[in-house]
Amino acid sequence: MHAKLLRLSAAALTCWACGTDPTPARDGGAGSDSGRIPGADAGTAADAAPRGDAGPAPEGTGRAYYTLGDDVFRIEAREGATPEDVSAALDRLGPGTRDRWITASPSGAYLVLSADRGGCGGECLVRVRGDLTGLEAVRPDDTELYVEGTPAVSNDGDTIVYSAKGGQHEVDLFLTRRVGGQWSTPLMLTRASGYAYNNMPALDRDGSRVVFDCGQNPYPEDGANDACEVGLDGTGFARLVGPSTLPGAREDKVQNPHRGLDGLLFEASWPIDGQTPETIWLLPSAGGAPQPIGRTFSNAVSPCPLGDGRFVFLWLSRPGNAAGLHELALAARDGTIITTLTPGVDVADIGLGCSD
Repeated sequence: MHAKLLRLSAAALTCWACGTDPTPARDGGAGSDSGRIPGADAGTAADAAPRGDAGPAPEGTGRAYYTLGDDVFRIEAREGATPEDVSAALDRLGPGTRDRWITASPSGAYLVLSADRGGCGGECLVRVRGDLTGLEAVRPDDTELYVEGTPAVSNDGDTIVYSAKGGQHEVDLFLTRRVGGQWSTPLMLTRASGYAYNNMPALDRDGSRVVFDCGQNPYPEDGANDACEVGLDGTGFARLVGPSTLPGAREDKVQNPHRGLDGLLFEASWPIDGQTPETIWLLPSAGGAPQPIGRTFSNAVSPCPLGDGRFVFLWLSRPGNAAGLHELALAARDGTIITTLTPGVDVADIGLGCSD
């Protein structure tokens, strides 16, 4: 069983099932262990500019973004790639002791994460350019934002969707835009939701809608969790897929939806070899029933699609991974395994980011 995706405040994340301590000390304390991968590149190579069309990215490009301990990393989506230590690069922009919930715009031009940087009084939402410059805390009305899960950011960096308390429900989605150098008063997007918890937003590639976890319990694995969508003006709320649409699903939940080139990717369960581990599903954009695109590999969670149709995910059952670590892996458009990007590394199962 993989670690629960925890919907907790920015002050208290506990990953009790990750297999390693998720919050080691950072930089220089007595007995500190930064949790950073030995040999990880802390460079600042610039990301590609946004594409002017909605077509697929060139095959073989793309990056994945993930959390490990108190640090965040990114890695190219290719065999043999070396992780880049984003936290180490951000240290050059200002001090910090904790980074997590990192993701990127579809183009990779901007990143957003939760961090105690940028002058935040605690851990708050920050935005940074894809070349790892220009870090700023997102402060609408001069107020720090404390997020409940992975946020989302547009290609131009001026639209951010995030989950937080303080709305109509236990957790809601909010949107803020950067206009004239100022962040707008947050707009609650999930006013029409019938779910208590609305979390883990992921923008569509055209930036018109956001898909997200919508559930009745604080932990999706406790059940009653679906995948929903809403427009960036708060209209058009809809349930996209839920456990009732899946044949033979073990648990009454789906989780971590992201819309990719071929449709909506998400995690749920599927009978494999007499067991029912979680795997990756695809709800085709062309219509039809959800398909277990990851049925040939078990214990797979947190899918995130790349611009060419491939996707990254966390895989607990790679041959040789007897400890069940959450290794970051890469699959082809048809669900065929390509490679394991972080062999032997237990990535935090709190959401992945990806970009072209």
